[in-house]
Amino acid sequence: PRVLSPAVRIAMGPVGAQSRRSALHLAAALALGAAVAPDSATAADVDYVSIASEVAKLVRDDPDKGPTLVRLAWHSSGTYDKVAKDGGSGPGTIRFKEELAHGANAGLASAVDWLEPIKKKNPGISNADLFTLAGVAAIKEMRGPVVPWSSGRIDGEESQVTPDGRLPAADKGSPKSTAQGLRDVFYRMGFNDQEI
Repeated sequence: PRVLSPAVRIAMGPVGAQSRRSALHLAAALALGAAVAPDSATAADVDYVSIASEVAKLVRDDPDKGPTLVRLAWHSSGTYDKVAKDGGSGPGTIRFKEELAHGANAGLASAVDWLEPIKKKNPGISNADLFTLAGVAAIKEMRGPVVPWSSGRIDGEESQVTPDGRLPAADKGSPKSTAQGLRDVFYRMGFNDQEI
């Protein structure tokens, strides 16, 4: 995501320059259940702290929603391709039926639906920001570690939906094939073996 002024940054703890390593740590934290606590942030009539609180309430009311919201954030981000320079959380394309229909995204339409009332109440937030903020707010509510988060994603068009198959498969049939599958996915995002 593009980092805007500190007034629109949501984070708890230090947020340094984004590097591949810090992006990997963020992705790993999201995948494993990390947390961020928004401090004060309101920009362009968007109160990110309030939105994060609304997401936290969803998780408090139904703790089973927390991991699914984290998965939504990860799957929204995990489609990034450094060569094609497309995919990722930036355009918020996971909201479209075509991307929700990708095999790895099974069940995520529910998470998008849970967030719809929050989006309607806060029309200034992009879906892309809402999905990633929901992930880090859910992680915080589940008592996970601190995850930095910044606003600034701009919703894209349905034509920006990425092809199916960009997320890692849990099992490719053998440990060697599964390891290669992970490499293929994370190399596409710009990571090396050490960073994976």
